[in-house]
Amino acid sequence: MAHLVHEFVESAVRRFADRIALVDDSGSLTYRQMWDRSRRLATALVDLGVAPGDRVVALMNNRNEWVELDNAVSMIGAVRGRLNSRDGAREFAWVLTDLTPKVVVTGPEFSAVIQDLIDSGQAPPARVIGLADSGDYEQLISASAPYEPVALSEDTPYLIFHTSGTTGHYKGAIYQHRNWVATYRNILATIMGDMGPDCALLHVGPLSHQSGILTAPALYRGARSVMLGHFDPKLFFDVVEREQITHTILAPAIINALAHDPDAANRDLSSLRCIYYSGSPIAPVVLRKAMEIFGPIFLQGYGSTEGGTIYNTILYPDEHVDALENHPDRLASCGRPSPFFDVRVADEDGHEMPRGEMGELRVRGDAVSVGYWNQPEATANSYVDGWFRMGDLAVRDEDDYVTIVDRKNDMIISGGLNVYPREVEDVISAHPAVNEVVVIGVPHEKWGEAVKACVSLHPGERLTLEDLQAHCKATGLANYKKPLSLDIVDEVPKTAVGKVFRRALREPYWQGRQRQVG
Repeated sequence: MAHLVHEFVESAVRRFADRIALVDDSGSLTYRQMWDRSRRLATALVDLGVAPGDRVVALMNNRNEWVELDNAVSMIGAVRGRLNSRDGAREFAWVLTDLTPKVVVTGPEFSAVIQDLIDSGQAPPARVIGLADSGDYEQLISASAPYEPVALSEDTPYLIFHTSGTTGHYKGAIYQHRNWVATYRNILATIMGDMGPDCALLHVGPLSHQSGILTAPALYRGARSVMLGHFDPKLFFDVVEREQITHTILAPAIINALAHDPDAANRDLSSLRCIYYSGSPIAPVVLRKAMEIFGPIFLQGYGSTEGGTIYNTILYPDEHVDALENHPDRLASCGRPSPFFDVRVADEDGHEMPRGEMGELRVRGDAVSVGYWNQPEATANSYVDGWFRMGDLAVRDEDDYVTIVDRKNDMIISGGLNVYPREVEDVISAHPAVNEVVVIGVPHEKWGEAVKACVSLHPGERLTLEDLQAHCKATGLANYKKPLSLDIVDEVPKTAVGKVFRRALREPYWQGRQRQVG
């Protein structure tokens, strides 16, 4: 029985040794080649001083080496960290400081920025291993013998998965080997039942997020994982046709863009069997158009970085079709609970709310993370009596469909990525023209939600959206977190006790909508 992450992958290697496992811009690897390279990388990491419990971080666009590093870190009992390639230097520095990794493996696009952060003291010392730019990575693999994995406890930490926090800082959710293997089991049992050796999974979104979580379960089924280094509609269609892609995971905004691409109707997309998506529902008009292009193959999942990643609830393809034809209100839902999680809509004391009444969503299961890295207070607040508090407000109907209606913690999800207002507000507050600022999420046709800044100015000052965006860029704030719109207000609204009344600013933008989030 596989109790450890690398044991789970190795079981697939024994069955499919000479089949193609991974495909990226540089070429392809069989299961046997991938496993040999992973074992040699594990030896190289140990020779560099990486010991059980040490952190090893990756920052790269989608490529085969991501999977090799996953395997190698598991073998030696180290802890995997991951940086989001869409973040900026300030976010990189924060996560690296939090993790204090022994090694950082970087793609050629990121080696310089990581080395600069280390050299300038903004990030702690670490050995930076470059991929194609310097050849360090390949030299280490070629010079190392295959590693023989050691015995580890399934309670050994395997992954620290960072997500934004309500304070504006990232929080690292800790997953032990047993949690991550349970995640793989859940995926196989609930959303990959039709996947087999004739299948190919296309990774469009960053491997640092949900797309990367699907890789090992796909390998277990004997399927190929095909890496898309960057998104472009023509490239997407070309790869689907060339590689005969059967499954992929896409953000709703990308589904919308592909469905409305003029070339979509002219391409052969008949190999596609399932398109997974999450982060927000698809509007009925978009779903109809997408089904015209791709067919009735859409599966929505809801989860969180801490709460078992994917999926606590699921809306299956047949439910999309039924909702479109008979129950349009269900398209606003995120489906029904997965059989591997307890899902509760609860009051503040954790008691189950009656069906149809709003409460906070809580989840429980063996795939849920066990706490936050270096943050005991946040752990105590979010992990309560065996349940993880998701921070989303939801209702559950008589047929068990769960609908997210609002967020308890003010988080904005734009294009599937988390944005916390506090972090953006801290950046904007540093602009000399700004007196006070409140950041809110407003509806956006493409991204689901977009960041809006509501700003009061010092007397005599002026501020344009372009000025504000340039200021955010200069601070290193990630591009997806910058405001896409700006309201200049005389005064930021406050409650009777002097707290910022964020909801008063948000509500006008969401009136008439079933959900108060995108």
